Amino acid sequence: MHDDHNHPLIQDPLLEEEIQMQDGLDVATDQGRTYEPEFPSMGRSILGRAGPSTITLANNMPAVMSITPFDIQCFVFPQTALDEPPSLVTQALPPSHDEIDTSHAMADQDTGYTGSELRKRQGPDHLLYLTLSVCGQPSSAVSNPSAPPPPLELFISHAMDDQCPGPNFPGQQGWLPADGGFTNYANPTSGDSYFAVYAPQVPGFNGNYTYELTASIDAPFTYYEDLPGLFFVDSDQNSSFFMSNNLTTSNSSTQQNAWMQTGGPFTIFMHDANDIMITGLLKSYCGLNTSAQVRTMTDVEVGMTTIAGGLPKQQYYVKGLNKTTPYHAVMALPSNYTQTGSGMPGGGGVVWQDILMTTKTGKKLHSAPVVQASSLRSIDPNCQLIYNLSFCDTVNYAVPANPYNSSFATMVELAAFYDNYTSTNFNYFAYSLEQIPCSTTAEAQYSLATNCSNCYEAYKQWLCAVTIPRCVDYSSTEPYLQARNVNQSFIDGSPFPAGDPTFSQANKSVTYLNSSRVPRIDEIIRPGPYKELLPCIGLCYGLVQNCPAALGFACPLAGKGQNYSYGYVTNNSLTCNVPGAIWGVSDASGYGPRSLSFWIGLMLAMVVSITVI
Repeated sequence: MHDDHNHPLIQDPLLEEEIQMQDGLDVATDQGRTYEPEFPSMGRSILGRAGPSTITLANNMPAVMSITPFDIQCFVFPQTALDEPPSLVTQALPPSHDEIDTSHAMADQDTGYTGSELRKRQGPDHLLYLTLSVCGQPSSAVSNPSAPPPPLELFISHAMDDQCPGPNFPGQQGWLPADGGFTNYANPTSGDSYFAVYAPQVPGFNGNYTYELTASIDAPFTYYEDLPGLFFVDSDQNSSFFMSNNLTTSNSSTQQNAWMQTGGPFTIFMHDANDIMITGLLKSYCGLNTSAQVRTMTDVEVGMTTIAGGLPKQQYYVKGLNKTTPYHAVMALPSNYTQTGSGMPGGGGVVWQDILMTTKTGKKLHSAPVVQASSLRSIDPNCQLIYNLSFCDTVNYAVPANPYNSSFATMVELAAFYDNYTSTNFNYFAYSLEQIPCSTTAEAQYSLATNCSNCYEAYKQWLCAVTIPRCVDYSSTEPYLQARNVNQSFIDGSPFPAGDPTFSQANKSVTYLNSSRVPRIDEIIRPGPYKELLPCIGLCYGLVQNCPAALGFACPLAGKGQNYSYGYVTNNSLTCNVPGAIWGVSDASGYGPRSLSFWIGLMLAMVVSITVI
């Protein structure tokens, strides 16, 4: 899916005696731009190759470089390049993507950029963009480093007497560290601009840095957005599911269809968070594209969806992960425009802020109240991720499963079992609703506030949530989870953990503990003990509120079955299951495929407006 940006790697450009033309950059010799800086506190060794020559950058042409620690490399973007014609490109993504906004890679109208013509002149100064992306870094000399190597440093000067800026050089210059593998710079200028990349000393690390330095008069060649683009939905032991935010807030069907037809333009990078080295590259597209453990689409299925609110968003199903492992997950875009790579404005990729998630299972249960290393043991997984169901199309979470049941060897087979069972039960309800006069005048309908269409939707949402339980590792200790199926042995044959009161002899006769919510799950799937994220009570209230009283729907009373059948919104967070919503996302964050305030408002409104009988 990605261009790999394999520009010629310049190993020793500053040792050449004649001009080298490589990927749009050249090395200037004694043409008036040669300058050997003096660093008061540094010997000649740190200057290395930097003194004799300076690399000339061309518009949107990345200088792909390798630099040894304790070295410096110098660059110039000449004034003549500021007067080049504007670049004309076609933006790759549909307009009005307010939630996931890639337009940061284009300057806004205040700086004179509009539409596909990226640059218009405004006075004698022109806005110059500079981006530094670290593509590779020295490796650690120890097995478990406490931090990645220190970042590369970018120095900027617009002064003729400071043509190779650097550390400890007197004079006016800018300084930017490439924290996380990326930094950028934008400033109006009318003359030559000088830059230097400095590699600090790296005790405890071996090897060189590699990087891309790109200047542009059109737009940043690469970009880092300091907001997350992904939301973690759920996982099982070897896979995870993510969704993007709404990609447009427009109500225009034309714009929404344009997004749906993209097929999913964004990609995803993932890497084991136990590897601290990756934090030195999390903001760099080329760094992640080189080093992330998940960086190709081989184990990733993407698509577009309108679930959870009806607006376009991208979904990701990532396979091949390790159990009980924390991961950094990063959404990225290869380019803002129809072409990627060298020479294209914005062609170096966009990276959003990473999020952290952890795969299920492989956690340890302890067989005694006091945890001893010798008492820890692992259990096999009971939860498996499913998505893309035909009927319950908002279900994209882990469900009770049994990896040793050969009848459900694949996710598709397991999903079909749950989906077919639910749709069959829905048909029975539909037959009953047909006995209600729905197609009649408003005055003759069963309610002036709602109708049969709303009843259909409320029943479907409720039915999918209660017949397809959301499964969580039994070892999870969250207080709002409900233990299920405790009469069954763990599927690896392990005994029940001593000291866990849930497995007491008395509890084995308690129905809501000794079985699953749906008996067919225990009969056919045959999972071991697991915990369930209970459906939100608001789904039941919504069913009663929207359907005819003649159907006899009622919700259990608080303290009389409700507490182990349904969950609640707690502390302004969704700690119960609504298919299509994101579990645990705080409303205060302002994020989510559908604003969490919608779900919380819905639940609270139903609690207030329904009297349970």
